[in-house]
Amino acid sequence: MKGKALLAGCIALVMSSAALAEDIKIAVVGAMSGPVAQYGDQEFTGAEQAVADLNAKGGIKGNKLQIVKYDDACDPKQAVAVANKVVNDGIKYVIGHLCSSSTQPASDIYEDEGILMITRQRLLRS
Repeated sequence: MKGKALLAGCIALVMSSAALAEDIKIAVVGAMSGPVAQYGDQEFTGAEQAVADLNAKGGIKGNKLQIVKYDDACDPKQAVAVANKVVNDGIKYVIGHLCSSSTQPASDIYEDEGILMITRQRLLRS
């Protein structure tokens, strides 16, 4: 259910995107390994089901959604590496990160690159 709610925000912005000629990639980033991996797996499973439901209804304006799974293990250094990989992979929409310690440094990269991130974590900005 959370996956569907998180995707709703992405979808609203994707609908206004000019680059709808191909699959719309959404990164799902969380702790897929480590002590809280079960939460990352739940996050990914929810997003996966939401995407399957949307694609079964024709996607968005006929374009299919595709999720790409990334593991930050709730580690700030790994989160920065993952955020840079998301940038290099050309993905413009992110769901995650799961832990606040990894969300903050990754969000700085996404903000600099104009990538939309939906997270349940509170971000501190100066």
